[in-house]
Order: sequence, then structure tokens, then C-alpha cells
Amino acid sequence: MGDEVTMTIDWSRRYRLMRLHFAAELILELVTKKLGLEKIGAHIAETKARIDFVYDTNISSIFSEMLTEYNDIIMKDLPIKTDFSDVEHQRRYWEIEGFSKVPCGGTHVKSTAEVGFIKLKRVNIGGGKERIEIILIDPDLALSRP
Repeated sequence: MGDEVTMTIDWSRRYRLMRLHFAAELILELVTKKLGLEKIGAHIAETKARIDFVYDTNISSIFSEMLTEYNDIIMKDLPIKTDFSDVEHQRRYWEIEGFSKVPCGGTHVKSTAEVGFIKLKRVNIGGGKERIEIILIDPDLALSRP
């Protein structure tokens, strides 16, 4: 204990994860507002994110509308506020004024433009469940905000 260590953050990887995390957050909010679906799973990886829902209909029918709304949010370059809702219990949230305020302790970019554009892919995982995969169109967008 008490040993000094040196470490390096792989900023390129971390930044992709931050962007995918927030892209997934935005898609989740849009799906929730549009369909009120129950999220049953999610995963953020370096190359894509996914969100799973209980839904017995092909979810890709709303992709065009969701991407239009998503792209509008991205192009507006809105600030993403993060803060504590409960400091004592370390509960955090993110907020885009006029859009949504969501409990979340993840790492976030500073503005919607940083997230970038995405493509969506539907995966039917069976049993009345649908998966949306989220892929960054420009995964190597490099902004110097370490």
C-alpha cells in the first residue's frame, strides 16, 4: 500500500467509449419517449453499443424517425450538463436542457456535436425482444479534450 504508480489513459479508446455511451443514452431516450419500451439490457464496447428491449414488433420501423431526431440534437451542438443529484450517495445525472435529465454515472462528452453521427442496426434476439446496435459513423473523431 502507498506505492506510487504511473498509468496512461488510452484517450482514443476512452473517447470512442464516451461517444458510444452517450449515443446509446440518446437513442434510449428517443425510444422511451416514442414507444415507452422497457430496457432489459445494454452494453457499450469500443466498436459499437447495444440496447435490448421487450418488444414483439420489428423495431427498425422507427429508425428513420429516430435518426432524424438524433441528428437534429447532434447538429444543434447542445451542451451536456453533468452533476450530482445526491452528493452523499454519489448519484449523478446528465442533462440536455429542453430534452431530458437522466440519472447516469457514466463518462460523458461535453456537447452533443462531440457524439457524432451514427447508424442503427436491428437484431431480433427472439422471445419478444429486440436489440438496437449503435455504430459511430466516424469512430476516430479526434477532439483534444483529455
